[in-house]
Amino acid sequence: MKTHFKTCAMKTIQLNLYHFSELNERAQKKALADNQDFNVNNNWWDWIYDDAEEAGLKITGFDLDRACYCNAQFIHDAIYTATQVRLNHGEKTETMQVTTAFWERRDHAVNTWRRDEIGEFENAEELDTTLDSIEEDYLKAMSLAYLRLLDKVYDELTSDEAIAESLTANEYWFTADGSTANRLDKLAEELTQQN
Repeated sequence: MKTHFKTCAMKTIQLNLYHFSELNERAQKKALADNQDFNVNNNWWDWIYDDAEEAGLKITGFDLDRACYCNAQFIHDAIYTATQVRLNHGEKTETMQVTTAFWERRDHAVNTWRRDEIGEFENAEELDTTLDSIEEDYLKAMSLAYLRLLDKVYDELTSDEAIAESLTANEYWFTADGSTANRLDKLAEELTQQN
């Protein structure tokens, strides 16, 4: 019986690795393109969901692509949410502007509704229906405000500047052409530690 042995050929490869800032412009463009989702591959929206929840609004889902929606519901009611926004959101935020418009519409409906001789609302059921409609419009407007915020934050996180900053802060390594080489760097460290 013949035994055949394969000869093993060892190959030594030497690569120069670079931080993002050390790459030439072309390599940086490749690195940015290859890492376009770097800042948004995890639950980047969590803080926005938390902000909405603190205001009494539960975001149940969103899509920034073709469907372009933000589904939300009041945790308590519109009055609670409007009060929380008034207390905790900045004057120039879209949520504050939407909330101010809600209060104005609601107050106008209540203050101009017909009353009888003793000051009670006439057609109270109709007033309730009107107020429900105003609250539904408020929910839609708040959902749209949060959709715009989600879209704005997504655009910021996927900008070249934000990606470059993250790649630099996380000390990513690249080959000269801009290909990610972090795994190569870690492999080299592991092999060095073994020897």
